[in-house]
Amino acid sequence: MRACRTIAFSLFVILLGMGMADAASFPSRRITLVVPFPAGSATDAVTRRLAESIGTATNVAVVVENKPGADGNLAALSVLKAEADGYTVFVTTNSTQAANVNLFNSMPYDPARDFAPVAGIMTIPMMLTVRAEFPARNVAEFVALAKAREKPLSFGSGNTSSRGAAELFRFRAGIPMQHVPYRGMPQALTDVLSGEIDCVFADPASAQGLVQDGRLRVLAVTSHERLAPMPNVPTVTEAGISGADLTAWVGVYVRAGTPTDVIARLNELTTAFVSREETRAYLESVGAKPFRATPDELGAFQAADTKRWAEIVAIAKIENK
Repeated sequence: MRACRTIAFSLFVILLGMGMADAASFPSRRITLVVPFPAGSATDAVTRRLAESIGTATNVAVVVENKPGADGNLAALSVLKAEADGYTVFVTTNSTQAANVNLFNSMPYDPARDFAPVAGIMTIPMMLTVRAEFPARNVAEFVALAKAREKPLSFGSGNTSSRGAAELFRFRAGIPMQHVPYRGMPQALTDVLSGEIDCVFADPASAQGLVQDGRLRVLAVTSHERLAPMPNVPTVTEAGISGADLTAWVGVYVRAGTPTDVIARLNELTTAFVSREETRAYLESVGAKPFRATPDELGAFQAADTKRWAEIVAIAKIENK
């Protein structure tokens, strides 16, 4: 019996040592960053910059996989099928980690239980955008048009934040609007340009190029302050719609059960990227702000935002899916 105990203890020490060695050498092979939205989205754009930064710092290959669909739930499930070793990383948003639990009647995962927070990357508002030829040139005219029409204005959503911002605006403005869901922001913006839908609350990173070349017009932003790249565009509050502000965020997660040393290393690599001056300049250029956070801070932020989304769903009377 004593010999069995000795062998068992020896195996435990060996396995523990192997785990510590793996964590100490992390990363030693390819890392996959999973994004729940298509190429061309704000999350995709910043993730590709993060991938380059991590690859340079560690001398390992870092690839980005886009898995859009079901408001990010498909990507979340794919990450949960991978090993909890830090080599499959979820670069995601409040959609999968805070909003969806309030928007879906049933969820295939628990964002608080099944994922471990790693680090923050950025916060970013939404913008009320219409095609250049749209008859309303400001929020007051937009609201007046919505109230005068027999058929509700249509709005597309490329992600949960896009929908939440539109639903909150609709409720606060007291106007009828019809929701049209899309798998991602690029597709929604394409249909705005073609006139298939009337508007979309888009993130600045996705829509900025279309705004700059004159094909899209921005009527308002959902942040508390005006955006540096668009100083002439009012906030929704300045435009007369109070209580319609909403800010999205992007953060890094891994499967629950990932070694804490690995999480710490991923936090170090992500925070180094976010802290760089060139990253700050890039984020500012697309209307975003750096969001530095420890794993504990990101977890607390996620919990608070989950409650905020419960309030948004209740206030705007958004129907669950």
